[in-house]
Amino acid sequence: MPRAINPAALRATRDLVGLSRRELARRAGCDGATISHLELGDHGCSPALMRKLADELGVPLDAITIPVSDEVPA
Repeated sequence: MPRAINPAALRATRDLVGLSRRELARRAGCDGATISHLELGDHGCSPALMRKLADELGVPLDAITIPVSDEVPA
């Protein structure tokens, strides 16, 4: 099943680990605005970026994502 970033979990985990948005972005290879948008739930990201964020935070992917349905509502 596809997964999406859980904005609250991403921010809480980042805060717990003690990384700024800018530092997490640098480590994950994106920019600070991307992290900000993800934490606000403004947009999604690729599975590769989700994995990189989880790796840089030192948590399993499930800790910062939620499953989403890929079914189109009728």
